[in-house]
Amino acid sequence: MRTIALINQKGGVGKTTCSINLAACLAHAGQRTLLVDMDPQGHCAVGLAVPDAQIERSIYDVLRNPGGTQTVRDITWQIAGNFDLAPSNISLVALEQELHGIPGRQDRLADALERVAAHYDFCIIDCPPNVGLLTFNAMRASAEVIIPVETGYFSLHGLTKQLELMDQLRKQCKQEIRVRILATLYDIRTKLAREVLAELQEQFGELMMDSTINFNTKLKEAASFGQPITEYDPASKGYKDFARLAKELMGPAPRMSLDLTSYLGTTQPQQVGAGVGILQPDTATEQTMVEIPEGIELPEPVFRSAGRGVADLEETIMQAARDVQQHAEDLVRRAEEMKVDSERSLGVAITEASARRPMAHKLQEFYGVRQLPEGVLFVTKCPNAKAVEIAGDFNNWQPERTRMQSNGDASTFRAVIPLTPGKYRYRLVVDGKWLADPNNVYSEPNGLGDLNSVVEVV
Repeated sequence: MRTIALINQKGGVGKTTCSINLAACLAHAGQRTLLVDMDPQGHCAVGLAVPDAQIERSIYDVLRNPGGTQTVRDITWQIAGNFDLAPSNISLVALEQELHGIPGRQDRLADALERVAAHYDFCIIDCPPNVGLLTFNAMRASAEVIIPVETGYFSLHGLTKQLELMDQLRKQCKQEIRVRILATLYDIRTKLAREVLAELQEQFGELMMDSTINFNTKLKEAASFGQPITEYDPASKGYKDFARLAKELMGPAPRMSLDLTSYLGTTQPQQVGAGVGILQPDTATEQTMVEIPEGIELPEPVFRSAGRGVADLEETIMQAARDVQQHAEDLVRRAEEMKVDSERSLGVAITEASARRPMAHKLQEFYGVRQLPEGVLFVTKCPNAKAVEIAGDFNNWQPERTRMQSNGDASTFRAVIPLTPGKYRYRLVVDGKWLADPNNVYSEPNGLGDLNSVVEVV
């Protein structure tokens, strides 16, 4: 059984989405797949429509009593053919305190998975967004680690810190761990995303996976309906991305032996093939596995590659952002100047009324969030919804105060909210169900195990 852990301290990078849909696509390809949720928030169960109230036993029960008769197989839910889920719940938070000082606590997940290894071809582990006993157990149980990285500016800093963490933990694990980086939430339409992906490939070329997970609203919709993308929309771009990722993992074994410290600016990589990086066991010391520290304090990351430092990288990305803004301003300024010529050359016949439509009306043809002179416009498509409301910082998170109005076909809902400059967090409430805005790519963790959509008013 190949065990792969998805780890990233930074939230909002699509780690749980990747775990669910990668496992589903592996199972769809005929691989017997186990998805283990090591995050106390239990989002894997939520994303697969497993009712929390019906989860009587979770991975917590297996880890706290490793010598018992209960195994991982006894707590799994069958999601689909070849696809099982070992769920978690909030009880997992107490595990680190319960096992404090107990020898071998860092190997409990590895021992539990070893007992069921004959039943599965792949095991995917969704890790919590922090460093502790749960993440350490996942690393000890895994031979491979995938780091999902959002193709945004701050993700570059998070990645260097994550590699520093891996370098620290390998000294504890004393085992070979293949590390690969997966670009997620990639929006090819934006120049900034293209620049960030190019920087990732330049700085971490041998560690980058060939597959890239593009931003796709179908993935968010699938999660809100409690379905993997294999069931929700197998014709979508999101499905194709994860099917390609599953195929890549099912392909030939990696052939690269690479010391991760080469990406921390300490040594040069030694390439012997093409594939992934390997965390080599620490042979410079003879000490045995030490106790997990109560808090792992990492040094500030050192990032050097091809003679370029963080300051150079920041300037590159910030310049890309300025280019995007300047390009947008140029397009707006030139739009009216080119209108007559472009209509004549393309043979487009438009009516006088359509030509004089105000910009605010044109913006309403798009879904998402836009800033207008009279306020911030929120537009979403919710077929068959009876009521759609907005709850956020601007209304004290009381959805009943801001109800969105539907159009004639009762599928598109809009609301214009006057807001002063600043940053606002919000969520949609569709027939009583709270959701992140599927048409807004900007979000952040809300501390309750979910994401808030974010809009900045200038």
